[in-house]
Amino acid sequence: MASTQQQRIILVTGANRGLGFEVVKKLVNQSTSNKDLILLGTRDLKRGQDAINQLGSPSNVHAFQLDTSSSDSIAQAANVIKQKYGGKLDILINNAGIVSMEQTLDAAREVFATNYYGVKLINQQLSPLIRENGRIVNVASEVGAWTLYDASVDLQNKYTSSSLTEEQLDALVKDFFSAVETNRLEEIGYRSKLPFQAYGVSKAALIALTRIEARSWSGAKGVLVVAVCPGYCDTDMNKGRQGARPAAIGADSILHAALSPANELENGAFYQDGKKQAQVFPCPMDLSKMSQQ
Repeated sequence: MASTQQQRIILVTGANRGLGFEVVKKLVNQSTSNKDLILLGTRDLKRGQDAINQLGSPSNVHAFQLDTSSSDSIAQAANVIKQKYGGKLDILINNAGIVSMEQTLDAAREVFATNYYGVKLINQQLSPLIRENGRIVNVASEVGAWTLYDASVDLQNKYTSSSLTEEQLDALVKDFFSAVETNRLEEIGYRSKLPFQAYGVSKAALIALTRIEARSWSGAKGVLVVAVCPGYCDTDMNKGRQGARPAAIGADSILHAALSPANELENGAFYQDGKKQAQVFPCPMDLSKMSQQ
């Protein structure tokens, strides 16, 4: 029983493939004597078990059913942690994410259900289980910063405000949905020419949410909340598009945010490849033809 209490408990969402799988793989390789207990988050337990088999069935990795777009699934996951794992987490890595090239309201809602609302629900339900000096890592994207760079100064100021509240951020998201539905995106300040605007706005919202959560939860428990960009990686989401880097490199970027000593990170900040990034900066490449690939 004592050895179980000494284990760090790490939950990685969306981990049966892609970046999440690479993160778990690296955690397994870095863990000495199975010291870390790793919960491989997956919507489908069979796929999760298949992923564990690919890893060689390490005894410290458990398939953990979690649909990040379902409030019922998240509530059930919290109960499982309380019942089976002592009700404690040390590190929560919110990796699950989706992208869509469609510019419809339904597509936008689907993207936000996982990339923004899902992360928010998970953190609300699971943050009370994070141990003292634990960590929450929200996997965002530089696309969020690119999208804000193309937006109006007014929108930039709203998303980056140090006093932004969760209610105000939710209102920004609802305004975005309304503008998508009524074809008024440019009118309210969204001017991005990227082929995946809903994804970009969802990640801009997630980076902003991270800053809000960091202010709210650091408190007495010293929980560190950071956002991280894994970079443009060759995963199922990107389907082998040109210029994508290996998912293992993206996993390193995530793990830097998850495992670096707390004094080397800034609470609420946004990181990529070990370096702090701004909330707003221009896209360095031409992605306008991506939707045609």
